[in-house]
Amino acid sequence: MHQENGMSKKSQESVLKLAPGELEILELLWSQKSVNLGQTVQWFHERGRSLAHTTVHTRLNRLVNKGIARRVSENPATYEAAISKEQVSGRYFQLFEMFSEQNLVPLMSHLAQKRDFTKEEIAFLEQLVKQKKRGK
Repeated sequence: MHQENGMSKKSQESVLKLAPGELEILELLWSQKSVNLGQTVQWFHERGRSLAHTTVHTRLNRLVNKGIARRVSENPATYEAAISKEQVSGRYFQLFEMFSEQNLVPLMSHLAQKRDFTKEEIAFLEQLVKQKKRGK
């Protein structure tokens, strides 16, 4: 199977088709080494979202079928991310580059208008711009 940046072709295509609920679970998988079904349901509950075990189980299995997550044990069924956050963001950036002719201004403008940045994010972006200005 062809792999780019450690991702199978199936995973590369699946990344672009992730549903919002699947992305939420993927964020949880990235933040934890591994999670089981009960922990995932509890995680949603702690955030004010009561999801049925069957709903969460379906989402986890969809991530496995897409090659985005993998089951690492059976009893209890435990899952971990099969791809990194960097691989996912890299795939989205590739798609952006295809459609934007590599012009970052519209993307940055959209992000700035649609999202509030933390002080830490602003400091990071400012540092990044300074480095780019110096040619690094």
